[in-house]
Amino acid sequence: MSLLTGRDGALRIYDSSNILLGAAPRDEATVDVVTWDGSSSWANITSDVDTDDTSYSSNFLTDNDDAVFIGADVMFAMIRFIKGGASDYAAASGNLKAYYFDGTNFDKTLTFTDGTSSGGNCFAQDGNIGFNIPSDWAVGANTVNANLDADKYYVKLMTTTSSTTDPDADVLCPCDGQYFEVAFAQMDFSGPIGRALTDERLILDRQKAGSRMHFIEQADNKLYEPLPVSFAALLDTTYNKDDLEIALQCGNPVSARWTAAGTSSKGDTQNDGSNSNPTFADSNKKTVNIQYLASSPGSGVDYGWAYYECYFPPDEQSYQEGEDGNVLSLNGGCYGLIKRIHGFGIRY
Repeated sequence: MSLLTGRDGALRIYDSSNILLGAAPRDEATVDVVTWDGSSSWANITSDVDTDDTSYSSNFLTDNDDAVFIGADVMFAMIRFIKGGASDYAAASGNLKAYYFDGTNFDKTLTFTDGTSSGGNCFAQDGNIGFNIPSDWAVGANTVNANLDADKYYVKLMTTTSSTTDPDADVLCPCDGQYFEVAFAQMDFSGPIGRALTDERLILDRQKAGSRMHFIEQADNKLYEPLPVSFAALLDTTYNKDDLEIALQCGNPVSARWTAAGTSSKGDTQNDGSNSNPTFADSNKKTVNIQYLASSPGSGVDYGWAYYECYFPPDEQSYQEGEDGNVLSLNGGCYGLIKRIHGFGIRY
C-alpha cells in the first residue's frame, strides 16, 4: 500500500474553453486517429480530423464491426466531432460504443455521454463525446497492433448498427481546456467529496407509523448552494503573484497553457441531472473549474476530485507572511458538480 499525498500532486484551474489537442495553447500535445475496417485494413486519418479546416475524412466508419481509435499522449476526457465541410452525418447508425486500452486490450467499456447523438443515431450532429478518465487507462496499445502508438492513451469508438449513410468528419479529435497549474504552499487543499441531497419530510398516517406513512421531498435549495473549497499557494515573482488571481477570476493570465480571455464555466453542469444550473445575475462574476490530483510515488496511482463552477469572491482571499515565503490563501464556493477523477482533463 502506498499513501496518496498532495505533496506529489497538483491543482489546476480550468476555464470552460474546448481546445483541440495539438492546437494552441496545447501544441506540445500530439494526437493519433486511426481507422480499422474490422478485418485487416488500417488507415491513419489524423491530418484530416485534427483541425477544423478543409481536410476531412470520408466514411470513417462504414459498418458496425469497424472502429476508429482516437489517442493522445496526454489524458483527455472529451472528443469533439464536427462534420464541417464534409458531406454526410450518419444515418441508422444506432448507439455509440466506446472502449479504452487498459494495458492489455480494448475490452474495457467506457461510460460516456454522446453529444453527437440525434434520433437514436450517433454521429448524427456536431457535438462532444465526454467521459470520466478511467483509473486503469494505459499507454502501450502498440502491443495489440503496430498501427497504434506506444505513447498514446486511446479510446476505441464503434457503432451498434451498420449505418445506411456513413459519417464524414472534419474534426474527430480530443479536447482540452485552458488551465493554470498551481504550486501548493502547505498541501492544504480542502473540499467536499459530493453534494447534499434534498431533505425529506416524514408523513405519518394520522400521526402514527403504518403502511401508509411516507416521505415527501423538500425544496431543491440544497442542490444549488455553494460548497466551500480552499487552498493556499506560495507567491512568486513571476506567476502566482498576479496570474493566479487572474485565473481564478476567469480572465487571461497569459501563461503557457492559458492564452486568451477565459470562458466562464457557470451553468455548464446539472446538479439535479436534468436542468442546467442557473447563471449569475451579475455577469462580472465568473466561475472556473478546479481539478485536484494527488499521486503516490512509484505506484502509478492518481486520485483526485474535480469541482465545477467555482467562484472565488475577491473579498474572501487573503495574504499571509510565512517563514518560507508569502502565501495566498484562497477561499471559494463550488456551485456545480463534484466528480472523482484519475487524471486531468476537461469534462464539461
